[in-house]
Amino acid sequence: MKGRLLAAGEGKTSRRILEAARAIAAREGAGKITIDAVAKESGLSKGGVLYNYPTKKALLSGLLNQMLSAHRVLLNDLPERLSSRTLRGHLEIITRSKDVDDDLSMAILAAAASDPQLLDPLRVELTGDLERILSDTKDAPGAMITVLAIQGLRFQKLLKLPDGGADIGERVIERLRTMINELE
Repeated sequence: MKGRLLAAGEGKTSRRILEAARAIAAREGAGKITIDAVAKESGLSKGGVLYNYPTKKALLSGLLNQMLSAHRVLLNDLPERLSSRTLRGHLEIITRSKDVDDDLSMAILAAAASDPQLLDPLRVELTGDLERILSDTKDAPGAMITVLAIQGLRFQKLLKLPDGGADIGERVIERLRTMINELE
């Protein structure tokens, strides 16, 4: 996809496969991502897809790694001198995520229900982020409350739970930005 940074080790064919999977998710929903559908969408043979991603789990892992790479890019794009940089990045990810990213997140979570280890790379990434967030502040409980609020917003959006409407949502984001500013 345009404007997307590649995950480490992601070659041309792997990119093509992951782009096909994302296109299917955007058009038909993440539940329609199958090896056969990705082969058809990418113009590759089923064997070509299976060579790169031998199982649907491997394909979902590739998508998760791609999403984590995009997360790292967003965090790295924030100015170095910015206070509470990692925490601000997590809030920005919420405001910038697209429906297709949410759909893929749900597919990954669904797959993780049968294989919790699928989320290990996410756990590692978030552990490092949390360590940075807590070390960047003198108010660790305040920072943790903000982290939990941001995670709550993410799951609310993923699960399409009632959110109080756009006006409240914008005010919640602004309040979280204020809370982050107060951590300085």
